[in-house]
Amino acid sequence: MIQRFGVIVLAAGASEHRCKPKQLLPYLGKTLIEHAARTALASGAAEVVVVVGSDASAIREKLRNLPVKVVSNREWTEGIASSIRCGIGALGPEIVCAVIALCDQPRTTPGLLRELAQRHFQSGSPIVASSYDGMVGAPSAFGINVFPDLLLLKGDHGARTLIRQSPVPIVAVEFSGGNVDIEEPKASQLTPPTRLTEAPYDTYRDPEEARGPPPVSRFFSFSA
Repeated sequence: MIQRFGVIVLAAGASEHRCKPKQLLPYLGKTLIEHAARTALASGAAEVVVVVGSDASAIREKLRNLPVKVVSNREWTEGIASSIRCGIGALGPEIVCAVIALCDQPRTTPGLLRELAQRHFQSGSPIVASSYDGMVGAPSAFGINVFPDLLLLKGDHGARTLIRQSPVPIVAVEFSGGNVDIEEPKASQLTPPTRLTEAPYDTYRDPEEARGPPPVSRFFSFSA
């Protein structure tokens, strides 16, 4: 039986410090949300769900020609947990693994998203997280057995509580350059990878999420 994974791109939050939504910032000739959605589609995922909230209409317009499922999170002001619940609830019944990514990850590659899902299928670990700078963070893959726990998340803590309290060791996929931030002036000028097989990079780390999980030394670790 083919094991099918889905990618959930979280893009519901507001960017109060900018004159325009971060999701609509220009990036490589398109917008950040288009780049994130196209990256997810190229990963080989059976389904791509994009969760929108603030500025939903403008973001939907950018995605109207892409084969992604756009779902509205009416509770987006609660925090990231509400978007995770919304995304998991929108997945089709054939999806047995969900890779949850954030919109503002400009150097995430299809290879990274695919690798996270593959490590889950190969190892049987319920959670496979990206690791960098001695910590773990998004994007991360979650097996179907973890879906009920994701649906119980509340507030603005994301999935770090599940990662921290996991009763079994978590697989961590290591990659370099994972701490590049979209807020940095040069981030929007980064050159995209030329090959899908080259080492993936995760460029977003929410400060609270990054501080939340324990050090990577507690996890099984693989090099991407």
